[in-house]
Amino acid sequence: MRVLLLAVTLFLVSADRASDRDALLAADRSLSDKTAASGMLQGFAPAMTDDAAYLYPGALLLRGSEHIRAFLETNDSVVKQTWSPLFADVSADGRLGYTYGWTRAGGTRGKYLACWQKTRDAWRLAAYASTRPTPLPDSISPQPVKGALGAQVRGRADANELMHADSAFAALSVASGAKTAFLAFATDNAVSFGGGAQIMEGREAIGAGFDGFPAGAVLEWWPVAAQIARSGDLGCTVGEAKIASLNHYSKYLTIWRRQADRSWKFVADGGNVRPAPTTSGSPPPED
Repeated sequence: MRVLLLAVTLFLVSADRASDRDALLAADRSLSDKTAASGMLQGFAPAMTDDAAYLYPGALLLRGSEHIRAFLETNDSVVKQTWSPLFADVSADGRLGYTYGWTRAGGTRGKYLACWQKTRDAWRLAAYASTRPTPLPDSISPQPVKGALGAQVRGRADANELMHADSAFAALSVASGAKTAFLAFATDNAVSFGGGAQIMEGREAIGAGFDGFPAGAVLEWWPVAAQIARSGDLGCTVGEAKIASLNHYSKYLTIWRRQADRSWKFVADGGNVRPAPTTSGSPPPED
């Protein structure tokens, strides 16, 4: 009897997860359609949460719906793009999720990563990052991405845990190199924007992406905000990064999933460049 009850429970949990994922994918596609029809200001911006983060290529890290709307109102050069999701997953409580896939704008293609929150009965964007669209002929097709569902390991819903995990990730990059850090903190089936036209999938592929990293260059970063599901199994961080020796400055969005051993590892990571700071570019002091 207990075995049967467990089997029924697992079936219901799996069905709920599939339903939540389908709803999130539908919301993502619907937002793309609204943006295509009405533009970034009227179609895209209203879908952001009040404290959302927007990572537009070449711009500063924008936080808060008012700042995002002001940016869209004053920047006519913002590309009106559409996108199509490849994958979605959700938290155990069905209130936080993420999607990633391809963007399109004219004859160009890019990549995007989004973190979503469910407010009342609607999915809204908590963070969105995309790469700068690259002209690509139709003959160059996107490589297929399998996507993988991670175990939903519930825990304490403390966003500080994500901030600490991200900071530890960054510290390992400074101490031992970016490749070592990404190999240590990526799940086996994690995805990353990388530097090319394709989405990198798998821990080993992500690590191999750093094989041509310039000798002596140090990738360092610092998180500035985090969101976590109430079920404590899924969350995201946004932050800023730099490679000082190359005068390279960027910003990032990382999706985290709690592991069976209670640690945090990332399942998706993406970002884009930001302007060079007018100061030293050092992280803000900790509270």
